[in-house]
Amino acid sequence: MSTVLDIPAQEAHVVRVFAVVEEAGAPLDDAAVLRALGAAGDLRSEEIELFDLTDLQDMPLSEYLTEGHGIAATDLRDMRGQLDGLKGRVLILPSRAFQGQAMKMRVGGALRLVGRFEEDVTPVSFDSLPAGGAHGTLSGEGAPSETPRGMRRAALALVALLIGAAVLVLVLMGGS
Repeated sequence: MSTVLDIPAQEAHVVRVFAVVEEAGAPLDDAAVLRALGAAGDLRSEEIELFDLTDLQDMPLSEYLTEGHGIAATDLRDMRGQLDGLKGRVLILPSRAFQGQAMKMRVGGALRLVGRFEEDVTPVSFDSLPAGGAHGTLSGEGAPSETPRGMRRAALALVALLIGAAVLVLVLMGGS
């Protein structure tokens, strides 16, 4: 049985956590785990994390998600016991892996979706410009004019000089 996930286009700041389901003594290779995502499109594999929880040493998975992925601790509160109780390997799939594309995923039996979390992103706010910083009007006077003829002639002379030097170098190298 598989789980179907519909990823909307332009999804951002979402992290999905999957437990890797493996039989004792028969670990799956990484390619098989990634295929189990069942993505109907190209994923940026460099954005996907697949690791054994023992690699975190004493750090619980919930803390890793808070520190490493910016998930608010309050959003993990109800899932903390389940996340920290996982054993074996996990796959962390951030929305960056979808490259802004809508995608359907048929997640296979080698993976079990544990949770979907949103990164804690501070909203962008714009302060007013300092007083007097953007006052006044612009007029057409003082706008840059076409390049003066003298500058154009100098640029053409420089190009001709460079071409001449290149030809001279080729002639000298060809003669030796």
